[in-house]
Amino acid sequence: MTVSTPQVRYTFEAVYIDANGLEVPFRSEIQFTQHLNAGAMIAAVAYAPDGVVFKNDEVPTLKAHCDLWRGATIDTTNVTYAWGIKDSSVFANTTLAAAATTGATTVTVASTNNMEAGGKITISSVQYTISAVNTSTKVITLTSALTAAANSGALVSCPYYNSMLGAGWSCLTSTNPRGVTAGWTTNEITITADAVLNFETFKCAIKDTDTSAGNASANKVVCDIISFTDMSDPITVDLVSQKGFTIKNNGNDVDAKAVLYRNGEVLDDDGTAYTYTWKLWNSAGTSVIKTYTGKSITVSKADVTGKGVLMCEVSK
Repeated sequence: MTVSTPQVRYTFEAVYIDANGLEVPFRSEIQFTQHLNAGAMIAAVAYAPDGVVFKNDEVPTLKAHCDLWRGATIDTTNVTYAWGIKDSSVFANTTLAAAATTGATTVTVASTNNMEAGGKITISSVQYTISAVNTSTKVITLTSALTAAANSGALVSCPYYNSMLGAGWSCLTSTNPRGVTAGWTTNEITITADAVLNFETFKCAIKDTDTSAGNASANKVVCDIISFTDMSDPITVDLVSQKGFTIKNNGNDVDAKAVLYRNGEVLDDDGTAYTYTWKLWNSAGTSVIKTYTGKSITVSKADVTGKGVLMCEVSK
């Protein structure tokens, strides 16, 4: 650490392989901050008061806390907070490099940095979805046509960009919570297990808004990041039937039930915690004959000709 770089972060990453060969990546981080001048230096320091690991629904939420330290003291006056989640599709503001007409599905921009297919883009206050990005010509293809013309030089932005957080971070708000239920503009956010798939990284940016005379850090932004890990055991799905999966002489229907297991224990016995979507395919697996929903279903003998393939997708 030096005067110009007073913070250093160490990261450990590994992949756990269970007995079934399933891979679960995880990561741990620790940061050190050097305070050289207790009277002038400010720094953002983030930590997780309840830990950073989700496992098998043992805890429904965890918290991330971040403070602005002025020297050796936490300062909570005249500060502004912003939280973001790592998202490589969030780009900084740019402009149109050429005029775009109503009905066009492509636009040319001054910069394509961080733009990705599937990302969101706002042109003339209207939000669109990016279909493709040509980094050589800087032409962006949209999934839908422009609803209004836009002049060359018009602002092009990402709806989730925040200048305090920078590109590559999706700003968390009440309209873009991303699994964070509270605290988007405070020093502490509440993170649900649904926000973390394997692991997620969050960033807190704090701006010193004290513009009084003598404050050398006025309007300065300091940041820190913190990561959370989901170390839940894998969930397996078994499809069972009391009558069996055979229709004999066109004389019976087939009952089917999806049973979830995790770490040897049955999950969601009443079928309310997860969503079950079933598809009955033809014997060749080329087309879907019928769809069903629910933990338990009945496949009518009338829907099966010869053979069929039954598949269940479980989501939360």
